[in-house]
Amino acid sequence: MFTGIVKEVANIETVSRGSSLLKLVIRSATVFKDAQISDSISVNGVCLTLVSKDKGLLFFEAITSTLKDTNLKHIKKRDFVNLEPALSMGDKLGGHFVLGHVDKGLKVCRLIKRRDYWELEIDLPASFRKFTLVNGSVTIEGVSLTIKKVSLKTFTVNIVPFTYNNTNLRYKKPGNWVNIEFDYLLKKQNQN
Repeated sequence: MFTGIVKEVANIETVSRGSSLLKLVIRSATVFKDAQISDSISVNGVCLTLVSKDKGLLFFEAITSTLKDTNLKHIKKRDFVNLEPALSMGDKLGGHFVLGHVDKGLKVCRLIKRRDYWELEIDLPASFRKFTLVNGSVTIEGVSLTIKKVSLKTFTVNIVPFTYNNTNLRYKKPGNWVNIEFDYLLKKQNQN
């Protein structure tokens, strides 16, 4: 489990694609220090298992079912990714409960600089509208954010300067795919 508070923006060193397996190598400084083999680490909001580490590099694998609904299928060398290690007992819960089980990769409609913040608008398929609520939580690329607007086809979050400068959201452009995990508690409530 995670909180959506990104600990490091890191670079993709290599990507290897097989018929049903994607291998990622990520250059890391901060997360690398404490990471242990078999740890769960959020990579752009996707919970992945650390399979190896060596000299500042973290090694991950993702299978077809993980790639199907995430933007990892589009990832390439030198892309920036958000990293967050899994919660440990006693850690602060600064964002919201995030499982690392991405609901869908959705497209960025726009990223606009307002006076003191950025506004990020994301495409919203009808099947996910029931999980969006003004002032409700959402995870975008592993970042815990608050939904500020919901329309028929989009939802919007505001990004404060610290979050913008310390996550990969600053590199997003219209048409880019971002990983979305809607709030688990809201999804659970809407199942009944």
